[in-house]
Formats: sequence, structure tokens, C-alpha cells
Amino acid sequence: MVVLEQLLGFVEAAGAVLAVWDLASFSQSRDPNRAALAQYVTRVLSVLNLTLHNKSARYEDQALQAVFRLNNLHYVLRALVRSGLLEVVQMYEPSLGKQYEEQIRDQKRLYSQSWSRVLHYVLEVDRPLSTSAVAAGGAKLRDKDRQTIKDKFTGFNRELEELYRVQKAYAVPDVELRESLKRDNKEFVLPKYKMFYDKYVSVPFTKNPDKYLKYTPLQVSNLIDQFFDAAA
Repeated sequence: MVVLEQLLGFVEAAGAVLAVWDLASFSQSRDPNRAALAQYVTRVLSVLNLTLHNKSARYEDQALQAVFRLNNLHYVLRALVRSGLLEVVQMYEPSLGKQYEEQIRDQKRLYSQSWSRVLHYVLEVDRPLSTSAVAAGGAKLRDKDRQTIKDKFTGFNRELEELYRVQKAYAVPDVELRESLKRDNKEFVLPKYKMFYDKYVSVPFTKNPDKYLKYTPLQVSNLIDQFFDAAA
């Protein structure tokens, strides 16, 4: 990206020597040198994106693949905007900025799937416990129901802690991207967990509540704040 940014300072010289492959677009431009540079940068970015995508495939962890792509897509887009190259490239590819933004959204969606194993336990996709039993403070809960609640909290706690153990080491150097991922995680996870937690926090399903009610929604939020490595 540094080399491409430097070319912007030598548009006349660079444009005069760069190869042009889209002659129709080139001939219609009022500024042939900038048009040549725009085509060249577009082609380089296309190759760069393919190279980064292939490199990300080396990671077995799909969430880490998405984070790797996010880091690079975000960096390239910011560099294009900061340097003024985006404006030049859009002479040839007007939608390039939107393309990068869409790719970033796609990778965020792919990353969010890493939370599915955590949320599985609190979405209550299986047969829910009777409303009357919960409303009665658990007095009518069967042993099977009590065990189900225990298993759900145990599973949530275990998967949350494992995800934290892995993802706290994920490198996300850019503060804007890092904070946006944390914010997205909270918006995705906390409402669902809070609904589940509030439903059972006052239900006497266990004699050892500290074992299962390990995390309040606020504590989950604080844990998410510790995700990702800013120093890497």
C-alpha cells in the first residue's frame, strides 16, 4: 500500500508509463494519466485481495480467518481513503469503497458465527420449561428440568470461557475495528443471555448457584471488553 500511495505523488510520470488494458474507459477519460493510475491500482488491489484471501485459508479456525481478512480489508480501505487513492480509483471503479465496506460486513458476519456454540445454550431451542413452573419460583420444577437448567448454564460458561481463552489472543491492532467488534459481540450476545439469565436467576434450580450463575450479564460484557490483542 505504501508504494501505491507514493505513486499518487507522481501521477503524471506514473500514468505515462503504466500499462492500460481497458482502452475504452481510458479513451473517455479527461485525465489519461490519472485514469491509467486508477486502472493499475484497481488491478493491484484485486490481486492483493485474492492473495490475502488465500493466505487466510491457512488458518484452520474460521473465526481467525475472518479476523485476518477484517484486519487487512479495514487497513486497505483506510489507507485508500487517507491517501486520496480511493478518489482516483473510483474514476475507474466507482463502487470500490462500497465493495470494501460490504466485504467488511460479510467478514463480521462470518466472525459472529464463532458465538453460535455459546448462544446455543441460552436460546432455548429445545422444549422450554413450563411458564407456570418458572413463575412459581421453581417449586414445581421436576428433577429433569432442574438438570436441564444446570446443563445450559454449564454449557454457556464453558463455551464462553473457551472462546475468551482463544480470542483474547486474536490480533486486532486498529482501535476502531477492535472496538466495533466488541460492540457487535455485545449487541449479539448480551440481550439473549440477559433474557435467559433473568428468567432463571431467581429460580431455585440448584443448591450451589455460584457454580452455575458464574456470570451476570454485566460480567459477560466486561469479559468481552478483554477480547482481542491490541499490542500484536
